[in-house]
Amino acid sequence: MKSHMGLISRAALAGAVIATATVAPATAAQPGPFKQTNIHFETNASACDMGIQISFDTDGITEGEVESPYGQEVFSLRAVYGQEGTHDVTELFQERVEPPITDLEQALGCEPSEDAISLAELLANWPAGLYEFDGESGGAEFEGVARLTHKVPAGPVILAPGDGDVVAHDTNLLIRWNKVTAPILPSLGPVEIVGYHVVVVDITNPELAPGKTKTSLNADLAKGETTFLVPKQYLEPGRIYEFEVLATEKGGNQTITEGGVFCTRPMVAADCEAP
Repeated sequence: MKSHMGLISRAALAGAVIATATVAPATAAQPGPFKQTNIHFETNASACDMGIQISFDTDGITEGEVESPYGQEVFSLRAVYGQEGTHDVTELFQERVEPPITDLEQALGCEPSEDAISLAELLANWPAGLYEFDGESGGAEFEGVARLTHKVPAGPVILAPGDGDVVAHDTNLLIRWNKVTAPILPSLGPVEIVGYHVVVVDITNPELAPGKTKTSLNADLAKGETTFLVPKQYLEPGRIYEFEVLATEKGGNQTITEGGVFCTRPMVAADCEAP
């Protein structure tokens, strides 16, 4: 004769297991972090224009978006579906149009532009605060944030070389500028400079073959530096070089000053100008 007690015990145990399985909460996968997120203003003090740059780095996403502090979508992307092995986007750098700014034109003496907008309009479109980065790939989600500020440094005042100077190609060239301590406009401060960036580009031949890029020299420098030595190994005879110096504020915003061009001998001063 079968034991009813054993049947009841086994039934009760099974019910308890089922009940436990039913009430146990499912553990959802937490979104992974972006490796890097950035949003900042880049201002050209020489041209009096200003715009937004956005960048990120991930393990790879098929789609993504960036939202403003007020939840407005300001950028989105979608890659090719079904080919995650080769088509996911891992890194992106995106630069917006940099419109001339009337406030900068008036303060810095730039020629007025018909398409210029006010600083207030630009800043209203890109409010200060945290911008949210979201991405997805194969069911996996990624999140990140980046802070945009309205603190914009003045452009470095370049001391040397002068626009149109002709220099030796077999000697190191010293680029010099004044330390930046103030905002480009009083309302966009105070600022704290964390570094400088120097760019030197060979522009002798403006027309390049498909797939070719201009030869350039880029250097990040510490906040205390006000000089950069262009090595003679980079310079070639009879060439035209364009250069600029950028100042970077603690919040990430950058301001460029264009230095014009310099040339190397045997080119003469009369021919030392941008092609």
